[in-house]
Amino acid sequence: MMKHLVRTSVLALAFPSALFAQAPAGGTAAASATEAKEDIKFVLAGGYAHFFDTDFDTGGGGVAVNRGFGSVSMRGAPKDEYEWGVSLNWEGSWYSFDAGGTLAAAAGGKPWDAVQSLTIAPSATFKFGEHWRLTTALLVGLAGENDADVGDSATFGGIVGASYAFSREFVLGAGVLVTTRIEEDVLVVPQLLIDWRPCKEFRLSNFAGPEAYPGGAGLEAIWVMSDECELAIGGRYTYRRFRLDDDGAAARAGGVGTDEGMPIWLRATMRGECGGRVDLVAGIQVASEMRVDNAAGDELARVDVEPNPFLGLFASWRF
Repeated sequence: MMKHLVRTSVLALAFPSALFAQAPAGGTAAASATEAKEDIKFVLAGGYAHFFDTDFDTGGGGVAVNRGFGSVSMRGAPKDEYEWGVSLNWEGSWYSFDAGGTLAAAAGGKPWDAVQSLTIAPSATFKFGEHWRLTTALLVGLAGENDADVGDSATFGGIVGASYAFSREFVLGAGVLVTTRIEEDVLVVPQLLIDWRPCKEFRLSNFAGPEAYPGGAGLEAIWVMSDECELAIGGRYTYRRFRLDDDGAAARAGGVGTDEGMPIWLRATMRGECGGRVDLVAGIQVASEMRVDNAAGDELARVDVEPNPFLGLFASWRF
């Protein structure tokens, strides 16, 4: 089933991680009983993705992006009535903009440089009988350029979701994420939750991706080759909004940047008996857009971004 702990990065537009699991899909009762004996479980995860250089459809210019990911999560042993967890998540994005273009002109030079985000997410899952789960989580985050004002880079939000396990192979649910945004209205995102394994070799799930890769309002179709190997195709919509620093032209000083798009990917995963996992992800991001605002959140410029391919490598260890 879905992973137990929250993870987020800047703002993935929907649930940052899987919080609504009952027993793991395809697992055994003995494995669940053994896991319940452990007091605390930890997950260490990290990754890197390169988004290759692409042009802007409008206004001229272009961009390439390197992204790093990291997270540490822990959860308490499942109880009869509840579970608890907490995670700390980081993402760094390094943007390389081509000179010229509408976005650069509005910003008086480079729109932005390196952007960092940090999120802490405590969560609790309440169990109602053998089938129902109600999950709540608090999201407290910071997102901005390296020298941006910390107090002006904070966001606050939460998640509430409910799921019903029709069987060990089929969980269905719904929830909502509510969060503030920097110089923007509060964001409310409903989402359907699904984790379905109609046969041993196939799985359809919202949250089966790499541990450190931000989750979102997406879906994966997964070919389960064995307990150790799987291949998947998936996609989702992502939204990042962050505070700019005070350097550069006055128009963009202390302003806000937005980077959104829809990555579609192929994923190959290898798992080890020690709790380790390695994921190779390759895909293309489409329907992308970038925007720069002034310090009050008023738009200075917006550009469409042409589709750009990306490659990523992720690793995690559960212990």
